[in-house]
Amino acid sequence: MVNSMTLRPRFIEELKRIAGEPNVLIDPEDLYVYSFQGPLGVRQGSKPNAVVRLHSEEEATKIAKLANNEGVCLIRRGAVREEKVPQGPIILDLTVLPNVSRLRDMLEKLKKSKIKENLVRVSEVGTSWSLLSFLESRLSGRLTYRCRECPKFTGTACSGYCTVAPFFDGIETWSSKGRLLLIRGLFGGDLKPTKKLVESIFTCTTCGQCYDQCILGDLELDRAIMFARYEIAKKGLSPEVFKEMPTRILERGTPIRTPLRTRKRTWWLDKLTEKPQWEEAEILYWIGCTTAYRFPNIAIATLNLLREANVHFTMFGEEEGCCGLILVHAGLWDEAKKNALRTVEKLKKIKVKTLITGCAGCYYAFKRVYPEILKVQVPLEVLHLSQFVESLVKNRDLKLRDLEMKVTYQDPCDLGRHCGVYDSPRNILWAIPSVRLVEMPLNKSHARCCGGGGGIWTCNTGLAMKIAYSKLIEEVLPQEVETIVTACPTCYMNLKYTSRLKKDRIKVYDLAEIIEKAVSS
Repeated sequence: MVNSMTLRPRFIEELKRIAGEPNVLIDPEDLYVYSFQGPLGVRQGSKPNAVVRLHSEEEATKIAKLANNEGVCLIRRGAVREEKVPQGPIILDLTVLPNVSRLRDMLEKLKKSKIKENLVRVSEVGTSWSLLSFLESRLSGRLTYRCRECPKFTGTACSGYCTVAPFFDGIETWSSKGRLLLIRGLFGGDLKPTKKLVESIFTCTTCGQCYDQCILGDLELDRAIMFARYEIAKKGLSPEVFKEMPTRILERGTPIRTPLRTRKRTWWLDKLTEKPQWEEAEILYWIGCTTAYRFPNIAIATLNLLREANVHFTMFGEEEGCCGLILVHAGLWDEAKKNALRTVEKLKKIKVKTLITGCAGCYYAFKRVYPEILKVQVPLEVLHLSQFVESLVKNRDLKLRDLEMKVTYQDPCDLGRHCGVYDSPRNILWAIPSVRLVEMPLNKSHARCCGGGGGIWTCNTGLAMKIAYSKLIEEVLPQEVETIVTACPTCYMNLKYTSRLKKDRIKVYDLAEIIEKAVSS
C-alpha cells in the first residue's frame, strides 16, 4: 500500500504548483478527516495518501495527467463508492460551498418539511439526546445510528454550511463535520492533540448553524466542540491566550486583557447627571464585561430607558464580576464552575427576584450553561433586556416616539439559536413608529453568526472580523438599510469595529441605543 510518505517529493511539489501549497493536504489530521464519508462521517474508508482542494476543472485535468504518469490512484471526493476505491488514493476535493442564496433555499425547503416541524430541539426538552452525552461515552456509535434514522440521510447538516469553513477555503478539516471527526479521532486514540487539531477545535464560533441545517433538528453540535475543548484544556493544551483568563476573572472580575481593565467597572457613571441609587430592589441589571469596559454607551442607554419607565432596579457595580461564559468556551470548566458558584452566592445575598441583562452571552450563561454544563442553578428569573422591555411596551410603561430609520436585525447566536429568543427584539423594533425593519435573507434560527462568538474574538480576532465583513457585504448591504441592530455586545463589537475598519456606510447600534433614541426623540 502506498502512503503519503512514499509519494515522491517532486510529485508533491507539482501538486502544490498546480493547486497552491495550502491546498495540498498531507497532515494526519486532514487525511483522517477525508477518510470518512457520509453524514457526520458514518462510513470510514481507506486513508488517502493526500487530499487536494481544487477550484476548477482545469486544475483537475492537470493533476489527472500528473497522477497518470506517476501511476497514482486519483478519485474525486464522493464520486466513487468506497468498495471500489483502491488503497491509498489521492482525493480531489472540488466541493462548492453554499453561498447565502443557496443556503437560504436549502433551509426554506427544510423549514417546510413535515419531519422538521414534528421535532424539537434539545433546548426545549432537556432529556433529548445530546452530543455531549455521546462524546462522554467515548463515541459509542450512537451518532451513527442517529444519522441513519434520518429519513433523507443526505448529510446536509454535516457536509453543508459552516460559518468558519469558507475562511479556510472550504477544507473539510476546518468545518463542523471535520471538527467532529477530529474529536472522534482524539477520543478514539487515532489522533494526537496536535497544534493543528487544537487550532481547528478552537476556531469554531459555537454558533450552531451546522445543526440548524439538520433535518433531525436536535443535534447541538456546539456542545460537542465545547466538551472537546474541556478535554483538551485538562491536558494543558488550550491556546495560550486563554491560560491566564481564570486568574483575571476570579481575581479581577473580567477577562479583558487590554489597559481597559485598569479602569473601574463603573467608571462611566461619572458621566451621568443622575446616578442610579444603590439600594435593594427586586430587579437587578446585570451589565456584563464587554458592555461595562468597552461600550458603556450601551449601559447608559439601558439606565436611561429603565429610568424613563420608572423601573426600580439595582446593580452590583464594582462587585458584578464576569458570568464566565468565556471560560466554558475555553474548556476551563472547573474554573467556570467556581466562578458560577461565587456569582450565584452574590445573587442570593441581595435577594433580587429578576435579573435582566442586555448581553446575549450572559443571558445564555445564566439560562442554559450554568444549569446544563456547570450544574449550577440560578435562583431567580433571568430575562434578556429585550424580553423585559417588550413587557414594558405592552404594558405602556414605556412610550416610544417616531424614529425615522430603516434597519435590519442581527440575531445573536447565544440569544437566538441557543435560547430561542427571536421575537422580543423584533416586537420592540416594530413598536417604534416609523422604524422600518427589513429582514436579512437568513434570519432567526437560520441567521449567520457575526463571527465573534465561541471565544473566536479572543483567540483569532482577524478571523472574527473576516466573518463579520462577509455578513455585512453579503447580507446587510444588499438590503439597502442604513443600520444594523443587534442585542449582543459581542456582535456589536465585531460588526462595529469591522464596519469602521472597512469604512462602509453601515451604522451599528445595540437595541438599547435604538430604544433610548425612540424614548428621547
